[in-house]
Amino acid sequence: MQTYKVDLSEQNEVYENEPQNINEQNIKVKRNIKAAGLFVASLFFVVVTVCVAVIGCNYIVNRNFRETFYNVSSLKVDNKIRIIQISDLHSCSFGKENYKLIDRVKKLKPDVILYTGDCFDSKDKSEEEIVSLCKELAPVAPSYYIYGNNEVERLYDIPLIQEELDKKYGYGDEREPQKLLEEKDLFEETLEKTGVEVLKNECDTITVGSTNIDVFGVLTSNPSSFWTYAGETFNDYAYKNTNNLKITAIHEPFVFEEYEYEFWGDVIVCGHTHGGTVRLPVLGPLYTHEGGLFPERNGDFVYGRYSVSGKPMIVSSGMESNNLLRINNQPELVIIDVNRF
Repeated sequence: MQTYKVDLSEQNEVYENEPQNINEQNIKVKRNIKAAGLFVASLFFVVVTVCVAVIGCNYIVNRNFRETFYNVSSLKVDNKIRIIQISDLHSCSFGKENYKLIDRVKKLKPDVILYTGDCFDSKDKSEEEIVSLCKELAPVAPSYYIYGNNEVERLYDIPLIQEELDKKYGYGDEREPQKLLEEKDLFEETLEKTGVEVLKNECDTITVGSTNIDVFGVLTSNPSSFWTYAGETFNDYAYKNTNNLKITAIHEPFVFEEYEYEFWGDVIVCGHTHGGTVRLPVLGPLYTHEGGLFPERNGDFVYGRYSVSGKPMIVSSGMESNNLLRINNQPELVIIDVNRF
């Protein structure tokens, strides 16, 4: 029988060193966790700083507006026609009593001025700012005001969709759209005293130089109520006096996304989308309430120039300047020059 002699001193040394190794490992783990925490905190601080800087810079830039020029050709014009579109002001002002905007519009010498809705905010109890602006600009050129969703929310007791309108007037399959159009409101009366005409599913004709122009303003811009409440007057506008230049003004572009139609007008102007509010380089508008994320990829009309039934449609990003999240999207004044070629 062999006898094995075990040296316990080495084994004891291993056991004695083991707690020390574990402690060293724990210390290293704690150091790594602390370092990771510092990294995350630093990264968060950098991201917050960049976001604050971007928002702050955009807020400063948005104190003023840019000018976006579009050129449109039409054989219906004998002389150049300049249209200025003011949209989605939301009770904002550029300079005291809007003197910056007023001065610039006067210098641009428009032939037609179009206010395409949401020029006051429904939460703002006063329309004094926009009324003052209209009063100053009405002598400059024939001016037309088209209601947006904020005006509708303030001035009407219901949203102007077909279901609500039919319910209000007790209509079934047959309707009398004129009843809606005959309803006057105090804001309309105030605007018309300034010389600005409010168009509610109706047309007005003017002459600039030797060119006759029909301007049609849409009140019931929701696709559900457009044809039932504006169809008759719109068709009269579109298919009578066809040699006249046809300008269609509407707050929301949704009806053009919903319906295909052979003729919407020679020039179409819209607003409402705010250009997607946040605009990303290359990717474009980030979000709209109706279209969700990256709405242009779903075929929505969000900002800029589009072709609708072969004619140009301009969607303004609007002139609201007090939204902190309006990024890479300076408020804009739209100028459209219509030439024969």
